[in-house]
Amino acid sequence: MPRTIRRRPSVRAPVYGGALMVVTGHAAASLAAVAAHKHGGNIVDAAIAASAALTAVVGQATTIGGDCFLLYHEAATGKTHALNASGAAPAAATPDKFRDGMQIYGPLAAVVPGLVRAWDVLHKRFGSQPWADLIAPSIALAEGHPVSFILGSRLPVDAEDLAKDPGCAGVYLKRGAPLPLGVALHQPALAATLRRIASQGADEFYTGETARHIAAAHKNAGGLMTSADLAGYVPMWVEPVSTRYRGHRVSVMPPNSCGGLLLMQLDGLSALSSEQLTADPVRTMAYQMSAMKAAFRHGQPLVADPTAIPDAPDRMLAPEMKARMQAAVRAIDATGEVTGSGGTACVLVADAAGNMICIVQSIYNVFGSMFMDPATGILFNNRMQDFAHEPGKPGSVGPGRRPFHTLCPIMVHKDGRPRFALASPGGISQTLTGAQLLTELLDKGSDVAAAVEAPRWCNRKGGDFLIEPFFPEAMPAALAKLGHQA
Repeated sequence: MPRTIRRRPSVRAPVYGGALMVVTGHAAASLAAVAAHKHGGNIVDAAIAASAALTAVVGQATTIGGDCFLLYHEAATGKTHALNASGAAPAAATPDKFRDGMQIYGPLAAVVPGLVRAWDVLHKRFGSQPWADLIAPSIALAEGHPVSFILGSRLPVDAEDLAKDPGCAGVYLKRGAPLPLGVALHQPALAATLRRIASQGADEFYTGETARHIAAAHKNAGGLMTSADLAGYVPMWVEPVSTRYRGHRVSVMPPNSCGGLLLMQLDGLSALSSEQLTADPVRTMAYQMSAMKAAFRHGQPLVADPTAIPDAPDRMLAPEMKARMQAAVRAIDATGEVTGSGGTACVLVADAAGNMICIVQSIYNVFGSMFMDPATGILFNNRMQDFAHEPGKPGSVGPGRRPFHTLCPIMVHKDGRPRFALASPGGISQTLTGAQLLTELLDKGSDVAAAVEAPRWCNRKGGDFLIEPFFPEAMPAALAKLGHQA
């Protein structure tokens, strides 16, 4: 297929605030993090401030109607904490409600949002600054900020679908036309909601006025989410899962995150020495593609609600699975395909003391469910689509269950000390991006800037691959000879 030259999305440069380094998807969020730190906050305070700010400025990717996973390395104890704040299905979400399949848009597409409660439990356990101070920047941004390049480029693409929802149309369109780049985006209902959360705490979102508005909006639109679903939502502190790769420990979230699929890819690539893996660019990509396909073929069925397959992490990293992955890499096995897409925002913060935090948050597809509650200004996620609608499967939809999840924060340690925190948008491609970055960092020995700027590839909705135009023109044909279509 022809390859078209496209503008590569810019990777956000780190922002330095004294002893703090911050990387986010928007400058306003980075500045919110630095401000929190300068006022005496620690990196958890900085990360919460940045995360909240992102929900106001990159609504196409993350809102308080979404969820998150996070990893936090605490230097004082040497422990890496993991928080699963993925959303849960409403109590009424049973397979009989979805006989025709899971919904992608509208109120039936949303799980209970977990992001605000994630801020809450993280702040109560590790934060040091007043809660209201950390939410304040997001309020100001919701009251008005310029439409960014990414948002401005997406609005014309999605304007027709956004116009179908009164809440979305009222915020993102003016007289039916999408807001142009640079024009001020005003979200007064969202600002009021954030103001209530700032003054009354996260409970306001889950049991207060905001919760009542959310429940009413879903009921009136034919959704399933209720006040009881919101009140009963609880994130989970879990243990990270990890594998060894090139003398480093790579840690991710356990299922229902797909992070284990990254570890399986690394286990497969470890069949080769660094020199063998990186000697030829075509074969490097073919090895990585083979590892990815094998990981999804064997591992994706294990990614479901944690209660559905309790031993999933052990099975994904078992010696026999590693042997299977390594065999696929050695053979450059091109069997299978991986489909899917999504949108995401990331927060990475580190300080000079060795603390490090990585938050990946999302409403899944661009503009999520495209269902916004006008009373609260909350745009909801569409994570329900990753359940199976048939009963009796580990990934079947059910009350309180968490779906297969694409978000994949990554931390890399060497000799017990944190070395890298990695995160990427891109739906299911997050594990693929992680594997490519780790090849650059740990196999080639590239510095971070070079690793980030190196050309990459990802999967497409149709199951083939999209490779950046920075690769040689002959690359697709060379890959095709090895069985991989790009």
